[in-house]
Amino acid sequence: MSFLPSQSFNNLVTVNTKDSRTIVFIDSSIANGDGIAQKVAVEARVIMIGSEDDGVKEISKILADSNCLEIHIFSSGFPGCIYLGNSKLSCHTLANYSLEIGKWFITHNSLHSVKLPRLFIYGWDLAIGDAGEELIDKLSLITGAKISTSNNIVESNIFSY
Repeated sequence: MSFLPSQSFNNLVTVNTKDSRTIVFIDSSIANGDGIAQKVAVEARVIMIGSEDDGVKEISKILADSNCLEIHIFSSGFPGCIYLGNSKLSCHTLANYSLEIGKWFITHNSLHSVKLPRLFIYGWDLAIGDAGEELIDKLSLITGAKISTSNNIVESNIFSY
């Protein structure tokens, strides 16, 4: 097969220019949210979720333009529920968001990436009890991500001290 000099190969090669850095989402209503943002390693993107925003939708919009394999969410909540802006994510509301959340790591799921996506959630008491375990299990199933939760933000590996 031969090509004329004027033919272009641009349509044959797809260059992926989406940002693949770790993203840290911080609910602006949590105590010391600004302080947490300032401690995040410079290699990561920090996104503050405003109190008037639907946090799940905001996260979904940002991740649609990203190839991120690791996200950290800092929020308030209680067993089986986290607050993200003006939205509440729990087993009761998960069905409303499952299509959006299922796309958070879609690029990597479709490429059969060797590296499993990671989701770290720092939501006070989120994973406690049956409701917490059920939410985490469902989120893992929907996102295809390995999920870790903690009540202790100091345990996060995203900070640069």
